[in-house]
Amino acid sequence: MIEIFKELNDYNKFFETQLNLSATLLGLLIATSTFILQSGFTSFKYSRSMFLKYYVEQSKFIFLSLTYNIIFSLIILYLNLNSYTLFFIHLIFAITFTKYFLDFYSHKGYITTIHSAKYNPHKTPLLKYFRYIKNLGFIPNFLIYGTIYLVFFYPLHFNYPFQLNQIQVHMTTVSCFAFSILVVIRIIPQFFEFSEQEYKSKTKNEVIDNLDIDVSEENKILKDILIKNGRIELKENRKIKNFENLIAYMPDNKKEAFFVINVEFKNKTIFEIVESLQEYSFEFYQELSSISVDVNSFVLSYFIKIDNDKNRNYFLRANRTEIDDLKSKYSEPKDFIDNLNNKVIDELFRNI
Repeated sequence: MIEIFKELNDYNKFFETQLNLSATLLGLLIATSTFILQSGFTSFKYSRSMFLKYYVEQSKFIFLSLTYNIIFSLIILYLNLNSYTLFFIHLIFAITFTKYFLDFYSHKGYITTIHSAKYNPHKTPLLKYFRYIKNLGFIPNFLIYGTIYLVFFYPLHFNYPFQLNQIQVHMTTVSCFAFSILVVIRIIPQFFEFSEQEYKSKTKNEVIDNLDIDVSEENKILKDILIKNGRIELKENRKIKNFENLIAYMPDNKKEAFFVINVEFKNKTIFEIVESLQEYSFEFYQELSSISVDVNSFVLSYFIKIDNDKNRNYFLRANRTEIDDLKSKYSEPKDFIDNLNNKVIDELFRNI
C-alpha cells in the first residue's frame, strides 16, 4: 500500500489541493451543523438534548480531522519541521481524535440502548462508557476501532519510531478527507432518521401541535433509561446492601423528575441509616445528571420505615446545574448532600 503513496511526485501540489478541499468541506460542515443545532431540533418534542448531543459529539471529531488536514498541509507547505516534531503533533491529534470518536460512539450506543432491549448494568463511568459502545454490536465495534487504527496509527508503521515524513502525512490526510466525506454525506440523512425515530418512539399517533417539552413523556424516557441501567427498584421491590427493602416510583402529575422512594431498615443505627441514604442519593444524583433528557430538576422523596418506629421523611431537590457544580467540588456523599440548597430532613436524621 505504501508504494501507491510513494508514486506521488509533487507533494506541494497535493497539499495545496488538500488545503483547499478541506477548508471548503469544513465550511460546508459548519453551515450544516449550524442549521441542525440552531433550528433543526425545534421539531423535536422529546429528548432534544439527547439528539443535540449526538451532533455535537459528531461535529467534534469531524472538525478535528479536517483541522488536521489543514494544519498539516500548512506545515508541509510553509514550515520546515523535522520528522520528530511532526510525529508528536500527529500523536496529539491521534489521541484527541480517538477520545472524540469514542465519545461519539458511546453516546450513539447510549441512544441505541434506550431504544432497544439492550441494557447497561455498570455503575463505574468507564465501564458504562465502553458498554454503550459494545451495545452497538460486533461489526460497528470492529469498524470503530479499525477506523481509529487505519486513519491515525497504521501510517506510523512506515518509518522509524517517533518519526513522521511527507508520505505518512499524505496517507493520513487522504484517509481523513475520505473519512470526513463519508460522515458529512450521512449528516442530513441521520437527522431525518432521528426525527422519525424520535417521533415514533414515544408519540405513537399523537399530533404535535406545540414545541413545549412534555415532562411526563420525558419522565417515562428517564425511567426506562434508569431501569436499563440496573435500577430495578423502579419496577419491583429490591433488597440491597444497607436496605432491607427498597422500591421507588414516579408520579405522573409532577413537573419535574419526582421519585418517591420507600425504604425499610432493620437493626441499623441512625448513623448507618443516614450514611446509607447519603450514599444512595449521591450515586442517584450522579446518574441522573449524566442522562440526556429534557428534565433538569430532580426530587428524591424518601419515606423511611425503621423497625417498629413511625415513618420518617427525607426530602432532597436539586437541578442539573447544582448537581454538576457540587460533583466538581465534593467527592464524598455527606459533603454533597450537606451542600444541597433544597432539602427537608426529619429531625431524627439532622446534624449527623
